[in-house]
Amino acid sequence: MKRKLPAPGCHAVRCGSAMNGRRLIAILMAVLVALVVTLPLRAEVAPQADLAHGIAAENARLTARIAATRSAIDQARSDLEQSRGSQRQLDRRLQRIERHAQVHALGQVFAQTVIEQLSELPGSESFDADQRARESRLEAASDASLRTERALDELTDMETELVLRFGAVTPALPDALWPQFEAAARPLLGEQQVLLASLDELQGQLLQALQASDAAALELAQRTQAARTELTRLLFWVPAQPSLQTISELSRSWAWMTSAANWRAAAVALAGQLAWRPFWPTLTLLLAGALFLARKRLQGKLVVLAPGTANSERYWIGYTVTALVITMALALPGPLVLWTAAKLLAAAPDAQRFALALAAALMVSAKLLLALSAFAWLLDRRGVAGGHFGWDESLLSFSGHALRRFCLIFVPLLFVVALNGLDHAPYANRESIGRMSLTLAMLVVAIFVIRMLRRQSPLSQRLRERAPRSWAVRLHALWFGTAVAVPLAIAALSAAGYFVAAGYFFAHTLMSLFLVLGAVALYGLIALWVQLERRRLRRHQALEALRQARAAAAEGDEEASEVAEPAPPRLDIAAISEQTRSLLDLFITLLLLGGIWWVWKDGLPALSVITDFPLWTYHSTVDGKNITLPLTVGKLFLAVVVGVVTAVAVRNVGALLDIVLLQRFEVQADATYAIKVVTRYALAAVGMVSACSILGIAWGDVHWLIAAMGVGLGFGLQEIVANFVSGLIVLAERPIRIGDIVTVGDVTGTVARIRARATAVLDFDGKEVIIPNKAFITGSVVNWTLSNQNTRLLLKVGVAYGSEIALVQRVLLEVVQGNADVLQDPSPSVYFMDFGDSSLDFEVRAFVGSFDKRLRVTHELNLAIEAVLGEHGIEIPFPQRDLHVRSAPALAGMQDGVRQYEVAVPPGSPQTAPATSPSSS
Repeated sequence: MKRKLPAPGCHAVRCGSAMNGRRLIAILMAVLVALVVTLPLRAEVAPQADLAHGIAAENARLTARIAATRSAIDQARSDLEQSRGSQRQLDRRLQRIERHAQVHALGQVFAQTVIEQLSELPGSESFDADQRARESRLEAASDASLRTERALDELTDMETELVLRFGAVTPALPDALWPQFEAAARPLLGEQQVLLASLDELQGQLLQALQASDAAALELAQRTQAARTELTRLLFWVPAQPSLQTISELSRSWAWMTSAANWRAAAVALAGQLAWRPFWPTLTLLLAGALFLARKRLQGKLVVLAPGTANSERYWIGYTVTALVITMALALPGPLVLWTAAKLLAAAPDAQRFALALAAALMVSAKLLLALSAFAWLLDRRGVAGGHFGWDESLLSFSGHALRRFCLIFVPLLFVVALNGLDHAPYANRESIGRMSLTLAMLVVAIFVIRMLRRQSPLSQRLRERAPRSWAVRLHALWFGTAVAVPLAIAALSAAGYFVAAGYFFAHTLMSLFLVLGAVALYGLIALWVQLERRRLRRHQALEALRQARAAAAEGDEEASEVAEPAPPRLDIAAISEQTRSLLDLFITLLLLGGIWWVWKDGLPALSVITDFPLWTYHSTVDGKNITLPLTVGKLFLAVVVGVVTAVAVRNVGALLDIVLLQRFEVQADATYAIKVVTRYALAAVGMVSACSILGIAWGDVHWLIAAMGVGLGFGLQEIVANFVSGLIVLAERPIRIGDIVTVGDVTGTVARIRARATAVLDFDGKEVIIPNKAFITGSVVNWTLSNQNTRLLLKVGVAYGSEIALVQRVLLEVVQGNADVLQDPSPSVYFMDFGDSSLDFEVRAFVGSFDKRLRVTHELNLAIEAVLGEHGIEIPFPQRDLHVRSAPALAGMQDGVRQYEVAVPPGSPQTAPATSPSSS
């Protein structure tokens, strides 16, 4: 068989294919080796490329920050120019208004211009918001500048920074790559240093621009506030005189107020706002409806919470606070509806002037109605005033009904005043309907005050019954006339054209009145709390005494159940102690003065026309120069306020020291009294000096008067000054104290009061003897209780001659020692002192623990001595006298007369012998 041989070409093809396969394998092996060799190097170089990219990214961010800083600088400079431009524009307007204000005859156009300028001034809220934003920008710029400066400081030493950057790479690079890293990072860090320097410079400029802008904005805010004060002052005292034009504008103003189109537009705006955000208005209206429907239940809850119906053992002040909350809830439904409508109308974006004026009027009416309704419910016969504070129920019924009838007239009138007299109303409405309605409202207030406070009213009659000699009754005509004159004066201001001033005085007077009523309610609440605490303490003490009594009864085999539990004491706010009442008066007075100051402080600049009115001038030395200063009405009023505050503080500081300070330390009663008196003197001196300083009365102005008084005191008033100084010495040295038993001359009694001139001593007959203080310093004074309450009794006992002296001494000593009130240390003693004319005289000496026991113990010892001497047959002799009668001619006649009488009147006859007075020689 023959084998088939391949062709020569096929062998060549197979050889070539084999060679190509080997070459491919060799190339693949070479590539693999190259990858294996170069892969670690690429892994080491990759972080270097990444690091360079990070520094470049940092530089890019720095470039963006530079651009943002330039933009912020431009914005700050723009804000600065805007603030300065606004200030220049405001100054120009004010100069124009002040130039026209110098003309005494000012018309309605001027008043309208002032009103428009006031409405265009930005409010303090916007300035406060801008101030907070500027402070935030300043803080951020300052922090950024500080970070930039720190970054620049780090790049100052480039070598160190490179080393730190190299060491911070993760994962760590081998040292062999340092040259490559340095070559890549050094130029980038150099560029970053340049960028940081540029950014630092720009941030410094930004800080300067922001500071300048902030200063300009603050200056603009201050200038705006000053402008508002000046414009308000001008508007206060620029009258719009009533004229025929005012009457002619009445119909147009009435048409604006009653226009159906205006009311329809307001209703549309209200409905639109309600549809746009229905959640909170619906919730508020539902709350008002729920409170209105729950009135009966809330009133019943008020009755349940009263102290008379609640369990006395569980009653606490939280019940009264809950009752006050319920009172506010009862007053809330109507005001809540008005407030909701006002907020919705004020927030309407396309609201007309009538809608905005209606919103303001509804807000004012809501606040007024809430306050009046709350006090009306407070005075309800089932309310807090009667049920918790214990006020007279008949007076509460009268006051509550009168206040509710007053609200029905007064609140609608004030709604008309607010609708036509606030910012969004036309000027014609303000000067016509607004002025007339405010005048009418003030007349209604005056009538209400007359009805409530006249002498025939139940309030005044009740006051006269409870305190007929009080200053409130004596000065009824003064404060009643003032209360009536205030609304009449506001009505006169409104009628005369001072509508803004009248509205301001009315609003702030009403707020002050509400503060006074709130202070009265707070006084009742605190007094009730004090009574509750004292009742709780008394209850605890009574229960403790009951426990001890039952324990003693159980030990004595008695029935412990026979000991009755103490009845809970009745709450009576009028029965709080004088100390607590004084402290409450001081606290409420200071709180009320602070509240009134807060109410009126924003209007003080506008009242400068009154407060800066000079009454007289005085000379004063300032920095070595003699200048003339005016004493204004404001300074005089401030001096009066200082005097009133000083008087209140002097009167009540004793209670404050007792409760706050002195009771916390172990201070004796006499030292406490001295501290309080000296503190009163110090407060009076400080108040007097302060008032004189306000009035411009300096030492240089009165030194001649003091010198003259010194001369006068030296001649005519030296006794008064001596007594005053002696009173100070008595308070300092304390030779006598309150409660001490003293003997001054022939007066013995208890020290009741130590005053500046004299001291009152209450003797044992109940009479108060006024003794000048000088007598306690220059005279002889016996203080029975100065350092020790122990006092000695000295009893003299005489027994007949022939009595056994040892027996007498023993029985007397036993009697004294047997008395429980006689002290055993020092021990009692009995001494035989003398041979008397008719008796043997003994002295019994014993000590008792207090002066008030002297009389009683003396009585008990005398009774016991008489009894024990009789038991032992020891006679207490009568005084004996030996009468020696000498013979005389008249003796025979006297004897004859006695014999004749005995013959005429036998012995035993009921007739009485004639009274003859024999003479002896």
